[in-house]
Amino acid sequence: MSDTLTLSVQANADTSHAADVIRQVYRQVFGNRHLMELDVNPSLEALFMNGDLSVQGFVTALAQSETYRKYFLEPNSAYRFVELNFKHLLGRAPRDQAEVMEHVSRLADEGYEAEIASYTCSEEYLNAFGLDVVPFARTQATTTGGRSIDFSRAKAMDVGNAGFDGSKTATLVRSIGTSSPADILNRKSVGAADTFTILWTSGRQIGANRRACQRSVVRQSSMSMTIQGILAGGGRIQSIQPNG
Repeated sequence: MSDTLTLSVQANADTSHAADVIRQVYRQVFGNRHLMELDVNPSLEALFMNGDLSVQGFVTALAQSETYRKYFLEPNSAYRFVELNFKHLLGRAPRDQAEVMEHVSRLADEGYEAEIASYTCSEEYLNAFGLDVVPFARTQATTTGGRSIDFSRAKAMDVGNAGFDGSKTATLVRSIGTSSPADILNRKSVGAADTFTILWTSGRQIGANRRACQRSVVRQSSMSMTIQGILAGGGRIQSIQPNG
């Protein structure tokens, strides 16, 4: 399991540590994949360094980016995509087929950004990592509702320190001996949807020097899930403004 990285102060107050956090976030979100220069996002990094994004906000923005979509949604089945989302964003394998199909349905019905937000804005994410801890593999720890088979599935998804998450058959599909569901052919395109900035205050303990008011930039399709996640964590919405 990777060392847990926590940003306990505003990023620009300790730039060397913040740079380590950024590198670990990329490694976790992109499944240890080597990224080209065009794949990184300096504008999101700047928002993080300025204190406008928490680690959780940075993770969410990267997972909703076109780069993540390119590497993990486009070349894979919806089933495999959901498995990788669990690994990258919650640090565990899906528990059963029903959990996977719930997310496959959300991807089809609500769109890409809503699917990502359902992990990073969830109560499970906030309880496990909070706002300033980089997500990590939780295979060595007991998780709520966990079973021994969950550990086996998580280990099956582990590519090791030298590997990266590529286009493989879904682990859960192999373990239960069923075929993969058909790819979602008519995924909702939300790339051109309007974005909104949500300003909110956290109800949870965060770094003492981090800005009290947090910022989340979301597409309309994921706004509801994002707001639910903020409120579930005890946060309060200050304002919602359209961008552009």
